[in-house]
Amino acid sequence: MATEYAFDIASDLKVVQALELLSRHISGLTLTWNGKNRDYLVGSTISISVSEPLKGWQKTITEGFGFTPTLSAGFRFHNNTDFDAFSEIMFQATMFLLEHAEDAVLLFNYEIIVLQRLRGKLVFNADYQMWDDDWLEGRLTLPFERRPLPSPCCSRAVDDGERGWSASVGPRTDVVVLRGT
Repeated sequence: MATEYAFDIASDLKVVQALELLSRHISGLTLTWNGKNRDYLVGSTISISVSEPLKGWQKTITEGFGFTPTLSAGFRFHNNTDFDAFSEIMFQATMFLLEHAEDAVLLFNYEIIVLQRLRGKLVFNADYQMWDDDWLEGRLTLPFERRPLPSPCCSRAVDDGERGWSASVGPRTDVVVLRGT
């Protein structure tokens, strides 16, 4: 199973604009076009995709976190590479995008909150120790706190009428039930 993180933000940035800004901000990433509906940034340990959120997922975030995301960034770890390098790049990308966003949430496998910024308050999940406090304090200039963040995304059904599928995500990250319509 792939290691994936989803970063949903409320921002005025457009998809291509966000990718271009990230490609200039983070060295070692190449902007590539897949020929369909998304752009990607690719590095040796990470692939970053940026898109507009699907309406069903957008509704889930709005109901669960109280903001409507306008942009979704996906971070996918390239298996059997350097996870610390992946983690550093993802941190740089999320903090950079936060400079252009109002509210945001970073989720592991679309369920577990890693961090959130709501109404200007940046919080890292104490129950998900991707970055310890010393590591964060060495990289962040803005205030943050760490506390448990239970996910409102657990055991929630997502219906995407646009593409004809629905999914039920339970409290276990290894179980997702997709239903075609």
